[in-house]
Amino acid sequence: MTEIAQALVPIIVLLYLVLVVAVGYYATRHTGATREEYFVASRTFGTVVLFFAIFATHMTAVALIGGPSMGHELGVGGYGIIAIPQVFLFALALMTIGVRVWKAGKRYGHITPSQVLNHRLNSRYLGLLLMGLLTFWTVPYVLVGLQGSGVVFEGLTDGAIPYWAGSLIIAVVVGLYVTAGGMRGTGWTNAFQGAVFMAFLVIVGILVPLRLGGPTAATEAVIEQSATHVNRAEVPLFEPRMWVSVGLLIPVASVMFPHLYIRFMTGRSTVQLKNTAMLYPIAAVIVWIPAVLIGFWSLGHLGPLDDPDFALPMMMVELFPLWVAGIVLAAVLAAIMSSLDGQVLALSTLFTQDVVEEFADVSEKTEVLLGRVFVVLILAAAWIAAQITTETVVDVFLFASAGYALIFFPAVAPLYWKGINSYGVYAGLIFGFVGLWVYELGWIPEALTMGLHVFLPLMVVQVAIVVVVSLATPSDSADVAEDYDELYNGNML
Repeated sequence: MTEIAQALVPIIVLLYLVLVVAVGYYATRHTGATREEYFVASRTFGTVVLFFAIFATHMTAVALIGGPSMGHELGVGGYGIIAIPQVFLFALALMTIGVRVWKAGKRYGHITPSQVLNHRLNSRYLGLLLMGLLTFWTVPYVLVGLQGSGVVFEGLTDGAIPYWAGSLIIAVVVGLYVTAGGMRGTGWTNAFQGAVFMAFLVIVGILVPLRLGGPTAATEAVIEQSATHVNRAEVPLFEPRMWVSVGLLIPVASVMFPHLYIRFMTGRSTVQLKNTAMLYPIAAVIVWIPAVLIGFWSLGHLGPLDDPDFALPMMMVELFPLWVAGIVLAAVLAAIMSSLDGQVLALSTLFTQDVVEEFADVSEKTEVLLGRVFVVLILAAAWIAAQITTETVVDVFLFASAGYALIFFPAVAPLYWKGINSYGVYAGLIFGFVGLWVYELGWIPEALTMGLHVFLPLMVVQVAIVVVVSLATPSDSADVAEDYDELYNGNML
């Protein structure tokens, strides 16, 4: 019976992966050869597909692997660090910033953040800097997906499929349906995969505490291991200033994730974005509460783990029949792939639209072909890097998020402030990137952060630099600024 159960695990996963590829390839029947079709699905997503295209791609391994990891290391307070601000602030960003991005994309044909910035500030090369920064920070975020894939494959197959092979399998599968279906392929597969991993978390969120003798017994077992997990006074991350700044970091950074920013433009109208903003908080609660609680209870059941990223897969193996590991693995991979596909497509979009489209005279057919080739190249490079890195999923995520967060103000302010100019944005983007690395290299004393996450004091200085430089230098886009002001004050849906 054990041998049969062991054999069922790869069979279940294989069937699931085949189904995902089939959904992606089915989308190719509706995918045309134009750049608008391949990169933004001709801006035709309805509420359901747009919601999952944004929500599912936002969750990634950070929720399914990082959430339990934080619960195991930090206790249930891990929910409050990421999920609470994410639930409210990111939904607010969809209703405000997202709507302005959609309007600019629809009116002027923009596809990438760089195209919005270049047009709004009447610049040709500013977008190249933005594209380079977004690419730089997205590559480690892609690593999160491949890391998570390797972790769950190895954990749930008891090492039969090692880390390197598991991450390679997912890189190949994602490459197949992204190159074939583009944005429509990822949107449709995200709807399917998002429903899978949300249903999984609801079910295991109910079954896990029952297997442990009930929530009370499971929590008491954690307290026996570490009282700190219910009394957060000794955990530095929960110090009020750090908690607040990390809570701001996640939603601010999320706006500048290129795989989300580009998807702001894919709905039929702003109505779909507003509907997504209303659904988002409900879905975030459904995902994050069971994810963190499972990790929290894993401390009491498994004891301290050397690598907390294995908390979820090890709990599933310990508490359920072996064949269930196949379902668990499929569900976790659903969350991982629904983000990974958006990230690699976004990187491909940045390259083809901000470099090829801007500086080379090629046909739309060639642009799409180059976009597909770039998807393959970025997945190959990310897989190699994922075999080298020793950081946890959460470590990689928080570092990359700080980089995105320091792009936020220079990239978003032009959508609101007519007085900003390209000189101010150049200065802000360069300062944010250099400042973060100066801190990471230890050249800024820890005391200067005043107990905050470093991104926040850097961002305060960055805002001042953008404002001062913009006011001290001549405007280079007054006419375009008026056009955008008219666009945002009009009644365009």
